[in-house]
Amino acid sequence: MSLFDQQSNDIEAVVGESDSRSGTVEIRSSRSKKRSIVWDHFDEIGGQKVVCKHCDSTLTKAKNSGTSHLKRHLTASCKNIAVEDREKIIATTADDLFDAATFKFDPKLTRGLLTLLFVDGELPFSATESRFWEPAMRSLRPEYKSVGRQTMREDCLGVFRAGCDAILAEFEGLDSRVSFTSDIWTSSASLGYMCVTAHWIDKEFRFQKKIIALKQIPYPHTGRAIAHLIEKIWNDWKLDDKIFAITLDNASVNDNAVGHLKKKLGDKMLFGGSHMHIRCSAHILNLIVHNGMGIIETTLENIRELLRHISSSGARLQVLNTILDELKLPRKRGLTLDCPTRWNSTFAMVKEALGLQEALLRYVETASMVGPTIEEWRDAEAMAKFLEPFLDATKSFSNVRRPSSHTYIKEIWDIRRLLLDEDHKDNAKLEGLALQMHEKFCKYWEDPNLILTIATFFDPRYKFIFLKFCYRKAYGDEHEAKIESVCVWLKRYFEQYESSMRNLNRASSGSSSRVGLQVFGKRKLDEEFAQFTSENYESHSTMSELDKYMQEPLVDINVKNFDILEFWKQNSGLYPTLAKMARDFLAVQTSSVASESAFSGSGRLTDHLRTSMNSETIEALVCAKDWLGPKDEEFDLSKYLHLIQRS
Repeated sequence: MSLFDQQSNDIEAVVGESDSRSGTVEIRSSRSKKRSIVWDHFDEIGGQKVVCKHCDSTLTKAKNSGTSHLKRHLTASCKNIAVEDREKIIATTADDLFDAATFKFDPKLTRGLLTLLFVDGELPFSATESRFWEPAMRSLRPEYKSVGRQTMREDCLGVFRAGCDAILAEFEGLDSRVSFTSDIWTSSASLGYMCVTAHWIDKEFRFQKKIIALKQIPYPHTGRAIAHLIEKIWNDWKLDDKIFAITLDNASVNDNAVGHLKKKLGDKMLFGGSHMHIRCSAHILNLIVHNGMGIIETTLENIRELLRHISSSGARLQVLNTILDELKLPRKRGLTLDCPTRWNSTFAMVKEALGLQEALLRYVETASMVGPTIEEWRDAEAMAKFLEPFLDATKSFSNVRRPSSHTYIKEIWDIRRLLLDEDHKDNAKLEGLALQMHEKFCKYWEDPNLILTIATFFDPRYKFIFLKFCYRKAYGDEHEAKIESVCVWLKRYFEQYESSMRNLNRASSGSSSRVGLQVFGKRKLDEEFAQFTSENYESHSTMSELDKYMQEPLVDINVKNFDILEFWKQNSGLYPTLAKMARDFLAVQTSSVASESAFSGSGRLTDHLRTSMNSETIEALVCAKDWLGPKDEEFDLSKYLHLIQRS
C-alpha cells in the first residue's frame, strides 16, 4: 500500500449503510455480513475472489480484508462503471470519513489531505520545516508524524500522478473529440514554458477543462519546435486521434506550427485538420482597440498624469480622501493606473477617474495645478462609453468554464455594428478611433472563422437565421454565396459524423463478448433510446436530422439562464448526430485565456524565492491545482478522494 491509502479497513468494517426506514446510520461489528454498497457491483467466485460486474476484473475477498480495495477499484480503476454509480460510491466514502460515531484517526488520510492543502494553497514545501509545523500537527493529533519538504514534494507528485491516471482513463473512454488552447510564457529565470489545456464536453454534456501540460520549451521558439512539443503532449495523453481544434494567439510562428501539425497528424483529423486553427479572439480584439488608441492618447495623458501625481505621495492621497469625505464618497487606498500595452487597464483607469471627477476637479483647484480640461473629460467619458462593449466581448471570449464558441458571431457583429455607427460623426476623435479600429477589424474578421461560425448553428436561439441576418447587413448581394459556403461545410461535417456513428453502432451491435454484453446491459434507458434513434436514422436521407432541427422554431431569445448544454442533453435522443457534433463544436475555445491564466500560478511558483524548483515539479503543481477545480464551486470532498487513495 502507498502513503495515500484510503481510510483504514477498520473504519469500513464498522460503518454500515443508512437504514432506509429511519434514515440513521447503522453501526455494526466487523463480523457482520456484506452491507457496503460496493457489494452490489461484484459477484463472488468461491470464497476468496470477487469479479467486477462492469469490467470482469478479479479481486481478492479475504477474511477481514474490508472493502477499501473494492471501493478504490470502482472509483479509480474501473472504466465501465456508470458515472452515477461511481459518484455515489465516492460520496458514501466521503460521508463516512468524519462521522463522529464511527471516526477513527487515519494518519494516511490526514497526510493526503495536507498534500491537497499544499497543492491548492500553493504553499512552499519549506513550510514543513518551520519550527511551528511539528507542534501544530501534534496539537491536532499527538501521534501524528509530520513529513519533511522532500516527502511533501513526493506526495504532491503522487497527487499529480493520480490525477494523470484518472484523466487518461477518461480520455480513453471518451466518445467525442477534444479541443485545445496553448500559449508560451517566459519565467523570471528567463526559461520558456508552454501550457496546453484540453477542453471537451463529456457524455453527460458537462463542460470540461484540464491543463494537461506545462512543459519547458527551449529557445528559439520556432514553429517546428512548438509543433514538436504539442505533438509529443498529444501522444503522451493518447489524444492524437481525437483532435478537433486548437486556439492560439496571432503570432506568425503559430501559423507555421499548425502547418507542421497538419502534415504530421492531418490524416487523424477531420478533413485533414483544414479548420483546426482558431485564432485567439481576445488577442484580435486587443489588436483592434490598440490600433485606434493613439488617436485619444493626448486626451488621456492629462488624466493619467493627474492620477500618477496623486498616487506618488501619501500626503496627496490624503488630501484627495479629505475631499472625498466632504463629498460623502468612499475613501481610496490607492488609484488605478494603467499599463499602456493593455487597453483594458486604461479603460479601468478612465472609469475610476470619471467616478471621481468632481473630487479630482476640487483637488486640482486646491493644489493650484493644471489638470484635464472640461473637453478632455468629455472625450474621456465618450471613450469609456465607446469601449465598454469591447470589454464585454473580451469577457465573453475569455470565459473558460462554459461554452463561448456559439456566441462568436454575435460578439464580433456587435463590435462591427459599433464601429460603423453613424453617431460617431458627432465626435471627431471617436470617429477617427472607430475608423482605425475598423481597419484592423476587417483584416482579421472580414471572413469569420468557419468552425466558430458553424458553432452558431448549435445555438437553438439563433441557428443559421441569425447568421443570415448578420451576413445580409454586412455583405449585401454576396451574403447568400457566403452562407451557402458555410452550409456546405456544415453538411460535410454532419455526413462525416453520421458515418462514424453508424459504423460505431454496427461494431457495437456485432460485439458478443461477455464484457461487451455486461457494459451494454448496464446502459441507462435514455442511452439505449439514443442508440435506437440513431440506428433508425440510417434509413432516412443524410439530411433529415438537419432538416428537422432547422424546421423547429427558435428557442425564445429572452429565456433567462438558457443552458445550451442542457438543451442538447435533453435533445440528444431526437438529434443524436447533431448532439455529438454540438459536443465538439461547443467545446472549441474562442480565446487562449485558459492557457494564459495558468501562467499567473506558474509565476508564483517560480518567483525569486523558489527559482530552484525544477520544471517537472512546476508542471505537477500547476496541473494538480487546476484539476482541483475553481474555488468558488460548492466544496465536495468526495471529488478529491481518488487523488489520495492510490494503492
